[in-house]
Amino acid sequence: MTGKQQLIISINSTVLFLIAYVVVFSLTSLATLLSASAFDITSEIKYNEILFFVRSYDWTSDSVKGIFSTGPILAFISGILLWILYTKVTQETGILKLLVVWMLLLCIMFFFGDMMMGALFSKGFGYVIMYLYFMDTGKMIITLFALSCMFLLGLMMGRQLLFTANTYLNVLSGSMARRFTLVQYLIPFAVGNIIIFLVKLPGITLYEIFLNASIILLLIPVYIKAGMMQDLFFDEEENETKIYWKSLGLAIALLILFRIIFGVGIRF
Repeated sequence: MTGKQQLIISINSTVLFLIAYVVVFSLTSLATLLSASAFDITSEIKYNEILFFVRSYDWTSDSVKGIFSTGPILAFISGILLWILYTKVTQETGILKLLVVWMLLLCIMFFFGDMMMGALFSKGFGYVIMYLYFMDTGKMIITLFALSCMFLLGLMMGRQLLFTANTYLNVLSGSMARRFTLVQYLIPFAVGNIIIFLVKLPGITLYEIFLNASIILLLIPVYIKAGMMQDLFFDEEENETKIYWKSLGLAIALLILFRIIFGVGIRF
């Protein structure tokens, strides 16, 4: 891979990461909003939080567990379906399968990452853990369980995620696998999160920073696994490394709409 190829790969992957984030965040937040309405609780989605218009002493155990588990459960189910979908399109050379990958990774983050950070910060899914009356030892076990699951899933998906290289390359040599992982996943993850943090300023919270950053627990084992890979051979047809401008335009439009719509808030 030339330096120009690596730059283009990182740009395209960052763009798809941002699109995937807006989609997954919006769906899980809307699911939480609908769950709250089922308990006759008015709520409002903002770009950095979900507001619930209810007095603290009106919360019940069932409403807390139902509302704050809906988003993560949807993410878990969606993640399973996306993983099945990706196994069906692994050999395809289109760029959109990378969107499926980023949505899959984000769904894992919004389930196991929310479980882990929720237990640590007593936010999000952490409220469910609190109302299940787990003590500090139980919270630590849940945190370690979620962390272990993310790391193991990264190892399991490591080889599969390298197949996204067939969009640009005919052969991914074992010596270049880690470099590809860096430009396809690690750099876009870092740059994408910085952009999301900037879009959410000044309302970004420490909890959300750590939640979004938790996806690194999936990517580190992918990077480790890449160093153990043999050469991967793809279709022999010539592939063109280019910036997908339509995807870039869509990402910019979605981020603008994301900040405007969720800046005003969606109430139900």
